[in-house]
Amino acid sequence: MLLLALATCFLACEDAEYQLDNLSDPLNLDLTPPAIFFHPSKFNRGVNDTFSVKLYSYDLPDVAGAHLQVLYDRGSLRVDSVITDTFFQIETNPLLFTDDVEGVLDVFLFSMPTQTVENVSGTDAMAQVYFNIISPGISELEYGDSTRIVNAQNNPVKINSYGKAVIDAQ
Repeated sequence: MLLLALATCFLACEDAEYQLDNLSDPLNLDLTPPAIFFHPSKFNRGVNDTFSVKLYSYDLPDVAGAHLQVLYDRGSLRVDSVITDTFFQIETNPLLFTDDVEGVLDVFLFSMPTQTVENVSGTDAMAQVYFNIISPGISELEYGDSTRIVNAQNNPVKINSYGKAVIDAQ
């Protein structure tokens, strides 16, 4: 009887088949690390809605600061606020400075080093931007040419891929 139960269990058990189709997963965004991208990368919202997007790192090596230049359609979107997220946090929140002029949002982030740690690495959210939708249409978020990531010695870190985001405002 025990042999019959074991045989039934063995024959009835199948390996699970997982469908790895999370569109926001860096592995599904056709990015070559080190990379930066927007999470999520697609939005369907209405006029007067507020939404947030995370400025995300993907497999960044030993970095201490960033100038993230976010280009957006100022006729469709308005920046409401920007807050730090966890990527540049060592023991305290990173320093954050922003400048928003005519569709160009400059986000400056700097980790606060300790006596033993001065760089961070990996995949995580660097900052979160809140936008208000002010008119209907399709617009994009993209990283501008001034975007730069540096290590603690202020040496640039090469970024291989830059993601985009699309907003469809009804």
